[in-house]
Amino acid sequence: MTEPRRRGRPVELDIARVSEVALDLFLEHGYDTVTMDDVARASGHSRRTVFRHFPTKSSLVWASADGFVDALRDHLAAVDPQLPAMDAVREAYVRASAVPEEHWELTRRRLRLIGDNPALLADGVERFHGVDGIIARAVVDRAGVAHDSLVAAVVGGAVVLCAHNAAVWWARHGEGQPGEAIDAALRRLSAGFAAA
Repeated sequence: MTEPRRRGRPVELDIARVSEVALDLFLEHGYDTVTMDDVARASGHSRRTVFRHFPTKSSLVWASADGFVDALRDHLAAVDPQLPAMDAVREAYVRASAVPEEHWELTRRRLRLIGDNPALLADGVERFHGVDGIIARAVVDRAGVAHDSLVAAVVGGAVVLCAHNAAVWWARHGEGQPGEAIDAALRRLSAGFAAA
């Protein structure tokens, strides 16, 4: 006769640690070859426990970005209402993208992996779906452009892609804060939209 399965509180999981273990595995063995079972084994948890917190393999990589959309919305609401639209968007995006210095190296590793893997990038596009709309609304409200204008249609996606590419560039080549690269890239992009 087998002993009945014990019921009780679910096993506590250190999300940051499991995500970092997964990142190490992805960088060492390749994102496509590592399975959730591999991550569970290496982190010392069951597959079920890992899946409870990370429903997809890509969520192990993107876990640190979960609060970005809310942070961006909050920072946009707090930016000086007198700032020009693209300056406000740039300032809020840089603040929302802030990474504490003690996490820079981990962030570099994560961004390099994302930059090298089209599937992870595609998942990020889905995760950040809606950010382009938040940015477009801010530009419409602050700059007075029509909501159905070409500028409103493209500005959000342009900002998100520009900031992402700047962050990946920082991960590969930059020094200092990641926000400095994002700020510099968005300033150049803003100059283009200011001319429109």
